[in-house]
Amino acid sequence: MKKLIHYIALFIISSMVFTSCSSAKKLKQENTLLKNEIQKRDSIKSTIINQAIDDKLVTPIVQSQTGNVVFDSLVNAKVDEILSKLNTTKNSGDNSYKLIYDKLKKQLEFYAQIAQTKNENTTVKDEKVKTIIQVKKIPVVVEKPLSKLKKFLMGLGILVLLYIGFKIVALIRKRTSL
Repeated sequence: MKKLIHYIALFIISSMVFTSCSSAKKLKQENTLLKNEIQKRDSIKSTIINQAIDDKLVTPIVQSQTGNVVFDSLVNAKVDEILSKLNTTKNSGDNSYKLIYDKLKKQLEFYAQIAQTKNENTTVKDEKVKTIIQVKKIPVVVEKPLSKLKKFLMGLGILVLLYIGFKIVALIRKRTSL
């Protein structure tokens, strides 16, 4: 019976040695800098809106009147021919223009349509920049490799457990064989 108590005490001591080798984890604290920037701006925004333009320009073409009917008709015919080639139209979005020559009315007509324009200006009056630096401690688990002493004690603990296990089995066989 004394031997059994001796084995149990040896078992408890060896299990304490075996389990206490690396039970406590060591924590290391690292400092981390956090920066927050706060910007405040005081600005004025002004918008100028120009209204659309619809414009028409009519220019009458004066006919040649020199007194020579043949010469006047040739000059007027050539002027009509040249001005008829000026007919053009262009469109781009809401903007357009048109130049046409009306032979019947003997006049040059120019039409322009310009869309509304918008001009925005932003003026920054006051600007404040504030930087906040915070130090925050973050715990980090540091895992160190086992030292030779800890490895030796762990191996010794395992051998003791195996020895005690074999002794208990031998003791049980001896008691049951009687």
